[in-house]
Amino acid sequence: MSDALDRLRPLTPYLAKALSFAPSVCKYIAVALVVLNIGSFPLFWHARVFRSVILLRIQWRFFLIRNMFKSRKRRDELEAQWLDNLTPIGEDPFAMCVPYDTRARIDDSDFNLHLSNSSYAKTLDSARFKAAMEAWPNFFVAGGWMPLAATHYHFIREIPMLSHYQVRIRIGAWDQKWMYCVCRFVTIPKKGAKKRVEKPPSPAPETDPNPANISMHIISTPADDFASSAPTPNPNTTSPPESTEKMLKAVTAGLSFEEEDGAIVHTVSVSQMCYKIGRITVPPALVFATNGFSQPAPEGAAPYSRTNPPPHWATVQDLGAKPKGGSVRKMRDFLKGGWKGVPESERWWEQALGGPVEERRKAALPAFQKIVGGMDAVRGLH
Repeated sequence: MSDALDRLRPLTPYLAKALSFAPSVCKYIAVALVVLNIGSFPLFWHARVFRSVILLRIQWRFFLIRNMFKSRKRRDELEAQWLDNLTPIGEDPFAMCVPYDTRARIDDSDFNLHLSNSSYAKTLDSARFKAAMEAWPNFFVAGGWMPLAATHYHFIREIPMLSHYQVRIRIGAWDQKWMYCVCRFVTIPKKGAKKRVEKPPSPAPETDPNPANISMHIISTPADDFASSAPTPNPNTTSPPESTEKMLKAVTAGLSFEEEDGAIVHTVSVSQMCYKIGRITVPPALVFATNGFSQPAPEGAAPYSRTNPPPHWATVQDLGAKPKGGSVRKMRDFLKGGWKGVPESERWWEQALGGPVEERRKAALPAFQKIVGGMDAVRGLH
């Protein structure tokens, strides 16, 4: 034993020197771990999700400061103009695409060095919030909010760790209660990179039109006594897990796995949401129209825009724009149930979203309803 200690004695100065560096090394390791995982620290998720509304509120405060010495009438005019600049006036709801840029950080990745499946939902929270603020600002000014009912995923290929990727959100379809948005997780290949093109899966078979296989799910709220048009397959006659999987693939079957700009699609997600003011459900078409969405202008006419708004926009301004006699309260009351007093033949929001927009909505809706119907049927299984 003493011989062994004698042999180690010459190494003592080196060991002492190494131990003196140990606290510094541990300190750097600790700092590195904090920096690499800072995105998962408390309140960072909240900062990412609410970033868009925080920035908007800052802009609003600066707007008020800049115009605080102007007359009340002039302030009302500038306020209406400021809100109009945020609103997608004259835009086709199916043409709108809101991108959300982010990166597959280390704290969002798994041991396979890919973006973890659990991180997709976290990213979607921020992406959906940004899209909602850009698409429906008037609805939120009126006190609205959008609860999330369900999210479905189709994972196509992994996203490598540290890769920059983008979530592109588009409106898929809607009915009397639900709105379905399609979210694509894509990466943009570097210039000169060799592209690998994959064909999308074959389209799913046509939906069985037999009424015996469809039941109506009734949904009501304090100011909403109409039935949701979303059909639910009868669990006694449908194979729910297979139906849900097939219909989720049917939604992606018509989608290329490569975007028009060459971006590669990694995952397709469908989010089912609705619009509420308090506990009162607001029809999606009404929310769309009051935020400026409309069918395209007639052939040969100038495209709709802020400078050339669609015909129904004058009615929206009468409800919400102060210079036109409107107010936030007037708009809120109309959305909460005042719209029911409008005769069906005069419902301008349905006319605004008619024509090719309504045709596309009807064509796309069954695939989304089947996804929801399959999951509803699964709940009855034991």
